[in-house]
Amino acid sequence: MRQFNYKINLLILINKTKVRIMNKLKTLVASVVVATLSFGSANSIELRAGLTGQSTAYYANVTETLKDLGRKTDEEAIAAFSYMSVFGEVAFESAFGISIGIEYSPDSIDFENANRTIKNESRVVAAGRTTTPAGVDADLGVQDIRAAVKDLTLVYIGIPIMQTGLSLKAGYHTSTLQTKETLASGSTYKDEDLDGMSIGLYYDGAITDNLFYRLEGAYQTFDDIKLTGSEAGGTAGSFNTITAELGGVAAKASIGFKF
Repeated sequence: MRQFNYKINLLILINKTKVRIMNKLKTLVASVVVATLSFGSANSIELRAGLTGQSTAYYANVTETLKDLGRKTDEEAIAAFSYMSVFGEVAFESAFGISIGIEYSPDSIDFENANRTIKNESRVVAAGRTTTPAGVDADLGVQDIRAAVKDLTLVYIGIPIMQTGLSLKAGYHTSTLQTKETLASGSTYKDEDLDGMSIGLYYDGAITDNLFYRLEGAYQTFDDIKLTGSEAGGTAGSFNTITAELGGVAAKASIGFKF
């Protein structure tokens, strides 16, 4: 019954998260519609679309808490990734050139496999040495953990900085954290919807009348991540949990077409 109630609560939490993300996206879409109605004469709108290549460096702080034991393992890591994305935006000349757009990356971050051997907590320490009682395995098995961030979608607004060619870019992004693990405990982790914020600067330069390039730097942060394992421990309400903080910087180069 406890496991059944846990699954019910987990489904409710996931559904609430999805509703919250969809409400934010609907608000942003509504803002685009209002802006289009407000500034939308055909001569004052410029449409842009393009392809972006980007390199990112992320910092992660991860804490794993084991069920029953409450033992915590903390790890910090810095990793670099490169991936492609596409974008589309509309700029309003009558609104000082402010633009609203969307950027999409199907495959963004793919963390490398992490392997760790779980030691049996039945071992005892005597005379300064760790020993394992007769008939008890010293190792419980190998944890093989892998995760990836997919479908990273950024909805943003670009605000030109006078006549410098620079624009301030601020946005809200959503994505899915996919977990692919083989754990000695038999526990699994559900995929998790993530959201976060991005802020940066970009510079647009002309190649031809309709072709342009864009150079961009940005800081991206994700809301705190918390994953709960599927297998309950012997102690009531005890599950393996993973919490993480993730953020980093991105350098982007784009080529686009405007009309």
